[in-house]
Amino acid sequence: MNNEKTVWLLTKKGILGLDGNQIDNYPFQGMPVSRGDVNGDKIVVIVNKCEIWSYSNACWFKELAAETTLNCIKLGLDNRIIVGTANARVAWVNNGSLEFIDSFDNVPERKEWYTPWGGPPDVRSLAISKDGTIYANVHVGWIARSSDNGKSCKVLKDGLEKDVHHVAVHPLSASIVFAATAEGFYISYNHGVTFAKRNNGMPYFYQRACAAFINRDVYIASTSKGPHGHANALLFRSENEGKIWKMVNGLPGDLSKNIGTFHIAIAGGGKAYVVVEEKDLYETVDFGLNWKKVDHDFPEISSVLVIK
Repeated sequence: MNNEKTVWLLTKKGILGLDGNQIDNYPFQGMPVSRGDVNGDKIVVIVNKCEIWSYSNACWFKELAAETTLNCIKLGLDNRIIVGTANARVAWVNNGSLEFIDSFDNVPERKEWYTPWGGPPDVRSLAISKDGTIYANVHVGWIARSSDNGKSCKVLKDGLEKDVHHVAVHPLSASIVFAATAEGFYISYNHGVTFAKRNNGMPYFYQRACAAFINRDVYIASTSKGPHGHANALLFRSENEGKIWKMVNGLPGDLSKNIGTFHIAIAGGGKAYVVVEEKDLYETVDFGLNWKKVDHDFPEISSVLVIK
């Protein structure tokens, strides 16, 4: 792998490049790949919802075959692998096994977690700030935070909507954490101690994805009328940390499917990618103001991974 920035599409049919072709020489060719993360020269991906594979030093390595569903994955500052799993649990990957974090399992709010359909809650997304603070979005059950690599854990809920769909951190400021929720966009400037709701300019508020650009304080967030089909999904951007939102240009209006968690990826500079209708890929080069479709037919895209 060369040092040039590359974009991988993690799809139901494996890892594809922007040209729609499979990337070369990986051992799980054609298998569904759902989530991934990059830190320096190390890459990790979730395969078939239960395996973790890593790539470093020009080699692929199978880190784990789990007996539970893996929903999301991050690399810590020290390149340790952390995952969010079914039944709302968080674990480190240690010597081929899941080492579940007791402090997360034992938070008092766990008894209040639920899903709208009556099933067990999930950890839907993870984020790690520049200072190593770990955030886990529970669906449904706010955001949990650990500032000491899991030794202790606290549920953040002051000013925050309970139904969180995506947690993200600012790429440069360690104290800023923000979230896409069923009631809109929320942002905190103090590691999640308190949150503020910011929806001005949006016609409706149901959100599943959010992100911030690296080189400029521009935020983007998806919105729709609700979780189901014909949801009139749209994409908005803000140049003032969510105080005012404006709809972007170039995307199809009123999408029938939501722009989901992990369907927005920032690629550095003013470039980013968004997945619409779960298979069409759009690119921006001007910090999200204008978008243009990438002219290829893709299988269902689970997420977009920017290789640095």
